[in-house]
Amino acid sequence: ASTMAGASKMQSAAAAAMLHRRSVAMKMLPTLGRAQFFLPTANQHHRAQALYLGATKRYLSSGSSDTKVEKEVAPLDFHDTKIAFDSKTNFELFRGWVVFQVCAIGPIVRHCDKLYNMAVKILGPSITHFFMRYSLFNHFCAGENAKEIIPRMDHLRSYGVGGILDYAAEAKDEEPQHAEKPINEAETVGAPLSARKYEYNGEKLCDANAEIFMDAIRAVKDATPDGFAAIKLSGLGDPQLLERMSTCLEEMAKLFHKVSKDPSTNYDVSTVPFYAMDRSFSIDWDTFKNNWPRLFTVQDEATLKAIFEDIDKDRDGSINYLEWSEGIRLSHINEMARSCINPGPLYRSALDEEETQLYFNLCGRMERIMDLAQKEGVRVMVDAEWTAIQPAIDHLVLFLQRKYNRGDTPIVFQTYQTYLKGMHDMVVHDLARSKKEGWYFGAKVVRGAYMVSEREKAKKKGIQSPICETYEDTEANFHNTIDSILSHNVGTIGSEIGKDTQGEILVASHNRGSIEFTTKRAAELGKDKTKGIYFGQLMGMADHLTFTLASHGFKAYKYVPYGPIDEVVPYLIRRTQENSAILGSPGVQEERSMVGQELRRRISPF
Repeated sequence: ASTMAGASKMQSAAAAAMLHRRSVAMKMLPTLGRAQFFLPTANQHHRAQALYLGATKRYLSSGSSDTKVEKEVAPLDFHDTKIAFDSKTNFELFRGWVVFQVCAIGPIVRHCDKLYNMAVKILGPSITHFFMRYSLFNHFCAGENAKEIIPRMDHLRSYGVGGILDYAAEAKDEEPQHAEKPINEAETVGAPLSARKYEYNGEKLCDANAEIFMDAIRAVKDATPDGFAAIKLSGLGDPQLLERMSTCLEEMAKLFHKVSKDPSTNYDVSTVPFYAMDRSFSIDWDTFKNNWPRLFTVQDEATLKAIFEDIDKDRDGSINYLEWSEGIRLSHINEMARSCINPGPLYRSALDEEETQLYFNLCGRMERIMDLAQKEGVRVMVDAEWTAIQPAIDHLVLFLQRKYNRGDTPIVFQTYQTYLKGMHDMVVHDLARSKKEGWYFGAKVVRGAYMVSEREKAKKKGIQSPICETYEDTEANFHNTIDSILSHNVGTIGSEIGKDTQGEILVASHNRGSIEFTTKRAAELGKDKTKGIYFGQLMGMADHLTFTLASHGFKAYKYVPYGPIDEVVPYLIRRTQENSAILGSPGVQEERSMVGQELRRRISPF
């Protein structure tokens, strides 16, 4: 810390001597995070810090075309406890220190759900929730309803910190839904995996969740006008339906390979993770004409030509993956699957008529939510979820972005989990898509939250793990993704939406090294730190990052769960268990040490 402070003083002095021109303040941007992240080891963090400090000098334009001013990209001092914890009372600091201490005890974290249920049974819910309210709940949550959270959000806003509101309670399903196989399963396209009879009390539950998300949007407008609302699409449609949709989309990606390759080759993508599939090639007419009839029944060459031209949107004689994924609609795959010569995975994955209707119902709920968000001027972040349903979520979010991100600012933000192999390539594809189609690109970038479970699922299925093999691979994926979004359309002259406009990004990370990477890269690109770059951490964690960034003028946010305590506490317990590995990590230990340091500073008479 003393080395950083000394370096900072030297850099400040050097910069002051050179700032002889007006309005040449350095443009820097930081990176924040949320629950989905990796934390590096102490050695990795120190190496990143050393690399960062060794690369601080940069030559940036001072605003004149013929003059260059040497500036120093000075790192922020995230060790100043007065800035980090100025918003906290002594009691809040002490409570935070106790929470961190308890959460570092492995057996308590692993069994906290059982301990909670035992307390409710022995002490009763009222007494249990009384103690939970003044400990875990108040530390990590803002309140039980939209009215209660307003004072907390006002307090954060007085320190330059916004809110990302997440209604953490879910609508109750009074009668567990189930699915039944159809009577004539063999004749149903998509059987046996897709042909199910869905109970409509499940649809009512999804409608109730849609109302909850709309209430969250109204709460953002009232409590933190410059904030975000966070939603999960698994609450708007049955996860089983989303998984079926995802399987269908995966099979379409595999079909892209089958149609493009020489059938005599043994190239197999059946075990390749969805996001790691190569999508860099195109299919020309001759290849399409030779391979499509091997898979599907076609009436004549004129019909085949019409299919090709319908997919080839730009009429250049070849089909790239962007055209392929847009040209074959999810709702039309059932019809296409009926022409399969040898029914296989695509046939079995196609949505049946009832599922197609449920898909349209899901789209209708999303549109109602986004119509309200657009009316109220509230940005919505769609959370990423587990890989079995993520392709469907990506597909649906893309539909929303095309419709709602054509105004002055993006309304819909996609979430990219960069611990997935190939995710950087997907981001590059989506950036190109937004530029081509003319809509604002908006993204939240995270590392990921399902690392252990995803690897276990892949092992059981006998396929490649979708997760990057090492921390370094994830770090490279994360930083490359941030760099591509920050660089998008930089230097472009014009104001046409999508074609000329720069993307917006919320970097979600509790990793100080990644924050420093982003601020440095943004400064190198000359980006305005107050426009289009946002940072967020969980409420109750990483205050030394959030408030330091906010104090230097960056757009910093807290990810804020709220809702009735009896429904939110189980949510908090699940999140604590999901993130048990990071609660004892070097980064959290450093934060706990800083909290203790600030407490000693406040109570010490010297």
